[in-house]
Amino acid sequence: MSLDGGTTRKVKPLTERQEEVLRFILSWMQANSSPPTITEIANHLGIPYPKSAGTHLEALEKKGYIQRIPGKARGIRLTAKSSSFQDETISSEWLTVPRVGRVRAGVATGSDHLSDGQITIPSSFLSERPDFVLTVIGDSMIGAGIYDGDLAFIKKGGNVSNGDIIVAQIQGEMTLKTYLHHNGRLLLRAANPSYPDRIILPDDEADLVQGRLIGIFRSLSRNGGRN
Repeated sequence: MSLDGGTTRKVKPLTERQEEVLRFILSWMQANSSPPTITEIANHLGIPYPKSAGTHLEALEKKGYIQRIPGKARGIRLTAKSSSFQDETISSEWLTVPRVGRVRAGVATGSDHLSDGQITIPSSFLSERPDFVLTVIGDSMIGAGIYDGDLAFIKKGGNVSNGDIIVAQIQGEMTLKTYLHHNGRLLLRAANPSYPDRIILPDDEADLVQGRLIGIFRSLSRNGGRN
């Protein structure tokens, strides 16, 4: 009963699917600074019809976790209740990863490895825990499905195997390339025929590997819908 003699409606808890949608929205907004579209939510859920994803958004809105702005493709707004949900789950179900600037997937440069805040992702997003994340600049790794603007999740140290994609440092320059031993030589190879192999001299091998790529996050809106 409420104080004025009426009844107070108890809001049902989120279903497992609704929690998944809310976590996806929160993760997307952390990475892109804007909400996902209903089509992007449907793609994440693996359902063919955006309208089906809309039913989950309706439920989240009724339960007070989001607000929707009619007529806008990215018309989802978070509420204080969704922030509380994030605070309650972030310690066990989410990871905060340092975002340390940009890395060239093109001509290497030493000027972009800078502190740039942090990003929060679901702990289930990757099979390994990343140490930092970089924004990819350039087109030299498009053959490996890595595009300009992608977020590259990097694991420091550990063993690097032939064929791994790494963040490499060469004479102070940073670049994202495939690590290869070929015909007795160590080289870095692009995934784009426009870029030649870079042979690594023995003097440059000691501090070459800064980390190994363990995952990529792409904003579909930023990359023309590539998947």
